[in-house]
Amino acid sequence: MINVDKMATNSTPRLRRASKNTLNRSIKKKPLPEPTHLGHFVIIAIMALCKKVLHIDTSVKIGVYLCGTLIGSLMADLFALPKSYFSDKKNMFNRVFVSFGFGWTLILLSTYIFLTSFVLTFGNIKLVIRKHMLRLAIATFWWYSLTKLFTYVDSMVGVCSIAGHSRKYDCIKAGRAWLGFDISGHVFLLIHNLLTISEEVKSFKDWTNLNGLLKEEDLSLKKNLTEDQVSQARELYKSLTPYIKVVILLLTFWMVFCEFMLVISVVYRFHTVTQKITAAFVAILCWFISYRVVLETRADILPVQPGQSKLNYMKMKQR
Repeated sequence: MINVDKMATNSTPRLRRASKNTLNRSIKKKPLPEPTHLGHFVIIAIMALCKKVLHIDTSVKIGVYLCGTLIGSLMADLFALPKSYFSDKKNMFNRVFVSFGFGWTLILLSTYIFLTSFVLTFGNIKLVIRKHMLRLAIATFWWYSLTKLFTYVDSMVGVCSIAGHSRKYDCIKAGRAWLGFDISGHVFLLIHNLLTISEEVKSFKDWTNLNGLLKEEDLSLKKNLTEDQVSQARELYKSLTPYIKVVILLLTFWMVFCEFMLVISVVYRFHTVTQKITAAFVAILCWFISYRVVLETRADILPVQPGQSKLNYMKMKQR
């Protein structure tokens, strides 16, 4: 007689070993991820470097700009730097880039804000303009009104070194010196540009996290979105992100250039210490009113903070 129980008992360890071997083979045969292409690695490295430059905390930048302006201005008064290409106000960098600095900033930031907010609003052009692009209108208001105000203050409190010339233009044309309070437009403009860029590019800090978020299957339920919105966001993210990275690279170069020109404007005797410091404080005040007061009110008529969206992908606390 064949002992069936004994056969079953002997075959059990064999079945276990066979199933374990099958499991091990399946684990070993798991496909490995594709190797990273050299070009892709270079792009990742460049974007990481750009983030290091762009995403320094705004409060830290404000401290550096204020201290740098004060120390640099005092050094300029104590020690006259030797003449160079940059000591001439009419150098190409001043005439082409700094004098039209807000225009260059406006072009780059408007492109960046439009592309990123187009993804964050699921392609809703009305929301892009009303809730995001309108932030640039506030920045433009500060630039235009305050540069005009600086000119007005200088003309009102100033006097010509010789009697008979009540206007600055006539005084300088006559070869005389105008003794006024000429708040440094360049220092104001450069710090205003730098702080505006610093705030706006915060939406790119966690941009890669948005990619992972959009891949979640139950995203529409988590964020209370429609399937069409999720599908649109996924498609827009994939198609627009390469262009956004190009703009980020340009913004990084522009920020470094503006910081370099800020140093030049501070260390040469284009303005007095008080004129430069006043310009720096006014630029910081504009930043504070815009991003820490106006946009914090959350009024429906006003734009939202950079990166604010129903997707809520940013690690930092939404204001």
